[in-house]
Amino acid sequence: MEDLRKKIDEIDDKMLELFLERMAIVKRVALEKQKLKVDILDSDRESEVLSRLTSKVDEKYLAGLYPKFIITIMEISKLYQELIIKESK
Repeated sequence: MEDLRKKIDEIDDKMLELFLERMAIVKRVALEKQKLKVDILDSDRESEVLSRLTSKVDEKYLAGLYPKFIITIMEISKLYQELIIKESK
């Protein structure tokens, strides 16, 4: 059990690193959207990303759960964009 928990901790550390990297790009996207005066929400883009990623999940239970993971990340990204845009005004 200890080895498994250690592996999960390592994965969590990698996920944190990727999350911070993603949010740095999201910040740049927010500033670009503000400059171009476009909405934060891009439903077509979100649908495309969700479809592309979920199609790669083969395990049946995970195929049902993964969309929730990605949708949560997209929601956090939009909230962060709102904060960045609000702060820069």
